[in-house]
Amino acid sequence: AGFTASLAMKYSDIKLTEQINRDLEEWSVEKHTEESPTDAYGVINFQGGSHSYRAKYLRLSYSTKPELILRLMLKEWQMELPKLVISVHGGMQKFELHPKIKQVVGKGLVQAALTTGAWILTGGVNTGVAKHVGDALKEHSSRSCRKICTIGIAPWGVIENRNDLIGRDVIAPYQTLLNPLSKLNVLNSMHSHFLLVDDGTVGKYGAEENLRRQLEKHINLQRIHAR
Repeated sequence: AGFTASLAMKYSDIKLTEQINRDLEEWSVEKHTEESPTDAYGVINFQGGSHSYRAKYLRLSYSTKPELILRLMLKEWQMELPKLVISVHGGMQKFELHPKIKQVVGKGLVQAALTTGAWILTGGVNTGVAKHVGDALKEHSSRSCRKICTIGIAPWGVIENRNDLIGRDVIAPYQTLLNPLSKLNVLNSMHSHFLLVDDGTVGKYGAEENLRRQLEKHINLQRIHAR
């Protein structure tokens, strides 16, 4: 009887140790996520503004190959390969620009995109640099019907109301009102397309960085080969 109890105790100790080790194991994208077919793509119908803006969107894995992404953009989204990519980088923190500077920068950005047929790439959310780009595009859209391809590349896990976007080939109503207590961000409604990059994390930036860099590089290679 003692042997049986002793064995059971040791066995339970082993199980307990395994459980503690599992609990202490640091979460990682590689170990704790798995890829599956995307469950979120279609058209975002932005709500809550005086104008109704729409944008095509796709939730995709952080490891998606750039050639697959570009093929989707050209074939499924019917975009034209750009002669130029204007990649706008900057912080996600809210900051103000002097009105004069904001007007000059915005006007120059829009003019460059219009005259070259460029794509503008940003972080896609309604804060920081991406918001200032959105403001410049809003000013432009009030004076012209010419659409500028503006692609927001953002982490899926930082998007407020992201569950509203789940659905295959849907038109998804999307509220841009942000809960003031939320640490997440809403998407900027002046973008024409969104790539929402998922690596399983929530409230954390970085999932999109390598994918964006690789996509920009791949687009640049297409332009070189086309010469």
